[in-house]
Amino acid sequence: MVQEDDNNLRTSMSLRPTSLSTRPNTLSVNGNEKPIPEESVLRTLSTGTLKYPDDDHFYTFNSGNLQDLGAIGNGNFGTVYKMLHRETQKLIAVKRIRCNNIDQREQIRLLREHDTIVRSEKGPNIVKFYGAIFSEGDCWICMELMDVSMDLLYRRVYEVKHGRLNENVVGHITVCTVDALDYLKKELKIIHRDVKPSNILVDGHGAVKLCDFGICGKLEDSVVKTHDAGCQPYLAPERITSLDKYDVRSDVWSLGITLYELATGKFPYKQWNSLFDQIAAVANGDPPILRPDSGEFSYSRPLVKFINTCLTKDRKHRPKYDQLKTFDFYKQ
Repeated sequence: MVQEDDNNLRTSMSLRPTSLSTRPNTLSVNGNEKPIPEESVLRTLSTGTLKYPDDDHFYTFNSGNLQDLGAIGNGNFGTVYKMLHRETQKLIAVKRIRCNNIDQREQIRLLREHDTIVRSEKGPNIVKFYGAIFSEGDCWICMELMDVSMDLLYRRVYEVKHGRLNENVVGHITVCTVDALDYLKKELKIIHRDVKPSNILVDGHGAVKLCDFGICGKLEDSVVKTHDAGCQPYLAPERITSLDKYDVRSDVWSLGITLYELATGKFPYKQWNSLFDQIAAVANGDPPILRPDSGEFSYSRPLVKFINTCLTKDRKHRPKYDQLKTFDFYKQ
């Protein structure tokens, strides 16, 4: 899945940026009711055209216009393929979803993800949607092609190459991710709820983009009232122990866990054997602390302060995105 050499990725990311039976009549997607026609819900996603951000033309297409270059991963609901759009010679990512393999709950998640990506067309650092078709019993969703997820990249750097991610790289990822999350909050009034390394994608040019919006939640008066769970190891303490409302600061905690992992090459907690172990460690124990001289690497004070502040256990004292943007590590 990695299509660029590690050194190229590091070089291109070294600079910070300066500035994705019976059926009910409706499904709620990000709080918006969407009617369900008689045919499969997935058919409603089909556009029949491809539209690239840097091109005003709409390209009518079908499966025959795409050359399959092989599977590159498994996303939610289906397999992701690298494909070539023959007419433009552009490489794209295509998620093929087998319609008869997903239930109503998964349909809601799929519609939610699609809805978020389409509405994020002008958003920074969010994977772009190009179009969709219905073919051979599958829904083909065409999106921007990225090279690798951060979980695969950092494991390769630390475990295979026995190196580390430079702080400029971690900083670049931080800025891009914070900007994407802040856009979701301010422009779309939603919270991601599943921030983790595998949902942060990079390409060989150093672009960093957020993906996987299947469980994002609608913000009402800046809080979330629903409780779709994200990836358990990255959940904030308040999401593990309480059914109360929560806000974007739960994603800030997940971002802190993610950045700790990227900066050190290690998950900050010991392996849990049960949910009770997780509750004991995350909810009842002390939060992870990154120290300037932790482990085999040393870390700058701006990085240490940024990560440790994200991992403030009491959410009332944990910063939101505007405050994070004032930190030296973000502004460097």
